[in-house]
Amino acid sequence: MTKTDTQNTASREAPPWAAGTENRYHELYPALSDQEIAVVCGYGEHRTFADGEILWEVGDRGVDFHLVLEGKMDIVRRDETGEHILITHDRGRFSGETVTMSGKSALVAGRANGELTTISVNHESLRDLLALEAELGEKILLSFILRRMRMISEHLGDVFIIGDPLEQKTSQIREFLSRGGVPHRIVSPLEEPELSAQLVGDLGETPVVLCGENALVRPSLKEVADCIGLSSDIDTERTYDLAIIGAGPAGLAAAVYGASEGLDVIVLEKCAIGGQAGSSSRIENYMGFPTGISGQALTGRGFLQAEKFGAKVAIACEVTRLERDGPFHAIQLESGDRVRAASVLIASGAVYRQPTIRDLDLYESSSIHYGASHIQAMLCSNRDVVIIGGGNSAGQAAVYLSGRARHVTLMVRGDGLVKSMSHYLIRRIEKIPNIDVASYSETVAVNGEDGNIHSLTVRDTRSGEEREMSASQLFIFIGAVAASAFCGERIALDEKGFIKTGGDLTQEDLNGAGWTLDRLPYLGETSCPGVFAAGDIRSGSVKRVASAVGEGSVSIQLVHRIVEGVRRDHGDSATL
Repeated sequence: MTKTDTQNTASREAPPWAAGTENRYHELYPALSDQEIAVVCGYGEHRTFADGEILWEVGDRGVDFHLVLEGKMDIVRRDETGEHILITHDRGRFSGETVTMSGKSALVAGRANGELTTISVNHESLRDLLALEAELGEKILLSFILRRMRMISEHLGDVFIIGDPLEQKTSQIREFLSRGGVPHRIVSPLEEPELSAQLVGDLGETPVVLCGENALVRPSLKEVADCIGLSSDIDTERTYDLAIIGAGPAGLAAAVYGASEGLDVIVLEKCAIGGQAGSSSRIENYMGFPTGISGQALTGRGFLQAEKFGAKVAIACEVTRLERDGPFHAIQLESGDRVRAASVLIASGAVYRQPTIRDLDLYESSSIHYGASHIQAMLCSNRDVVIIGGGNSAGQAAVYLSGRARHVTLMVRGDGLVKSMSHYLIRRIEKIPNIDVASYSETVAVNGEDGNIHSLTVRDTRSGEEREMSASQLFIFIGAVAASAFCGERIALDEKGFIKTGGDLTQEDLNGAGWTLDRLPYLGETSCPGVFAAGDIRSGSVKRVASAVGEGSVSIQLVHRIVEGVRRDHGDSATL
């Protein structure tokens, strides 16, 4: 071992913030050996910076990965109290975290501390390095993930939400940022009035989202995504091999396999990463996770994998129309942009159905929920909660919320849970003392005041007798409606609006859609050639995460056939 290697691998004292995590500090900020540095040199270029020179700023996109050769590099964050140095890198240490792979907006800045020489690698070459140099790539990627985890846990960044943490709009934004892995801090005007006033002055409406110098008042999720750089810049002049609509388990699995096999992939997600699965508090029957895993953690890992292999993931991009454009498919977005691709996978899933309950709409912004993440759980602390539904999603929510709520009632129209819920969940619910099952019950009205509910009017489905039930939060899991409104007339749907595929398509379906090919549709292919469907949106699908991942993965083999045919007949799709 050379003297330089010894210096790079020698233990350094961890900073105060790392107390209790010293063993992971050297995974967060590893020092590469001379041999590893030589490998990185093959993917980048030498650059020099003067003392104090800014390498990149907060908010910059497409920031390079910088490996220090000589000198030092400060990683800087800025907040309401000024500028702070998070870490100083010396030889063998490098900049970057998860957004460095995707080219999205940086949350921290980089600055030369003295004369500095680096190997600088752009984000496209960085993805090649991660994919081709297995052991080194694993070391770099792990550090990226741990750095983002640190940023989230310590609220490192310049994103603030000023508002009541228990208000529904605030909660929606918090969950959106959490599922996107965006570090942020909540500032309550009641609990931190001085800081709130310092950040935004006299408050009018809340919540207010601060990102950099921008202040957004009660923004849409699309406005938040654009402000913090979570959404990707879409190249409307480019023709992709595969466009995936939806970033749930099926869409993310297809993105991982497609991008890893060399396809040019873009993922378009209307709301947040993970779909319905992303809001699940715990998934316990997915193979490989015997102790369970949250939906957010599982789909978050899939998101990172997709970006690692080069898939472009655009958040808060709602698809309004799917059409043909010569040999390609054209996807119209609500923003007015248009994405063109040789093939399409629809993995838009389904949205929870809204029941007909009197005055439900009056409390949608405060006390009504269609998912049970840790954000919603915070709203239930020491309160009475009612969950409508008897399936696994309702059962998982009941178990999870019972840890915070005073009392949880599972409300079902039938005689119990046996016909609709997994056995292990039923047994667990029976052992939790603050969960009750209200059989033969349905909610007919929501009662409250000042925008918050205090009780429900409940009807016995056998006798018709009505009674009052205490509740301050209502969760609804009563089945789903297909998210297929954008599909157009060329894609055959079943009677419930879910997409028919493969052998389920009749000759009448194909004739009505204008199918002209000699072959029949492939497995998972819709009545529009080159358009596939996977996951919950597909008619007859098994509503499980594992099956969605499988369908998304399997579709890629057939997508290759479509893309190869388009390239053969019309040239390289990526350059048309």
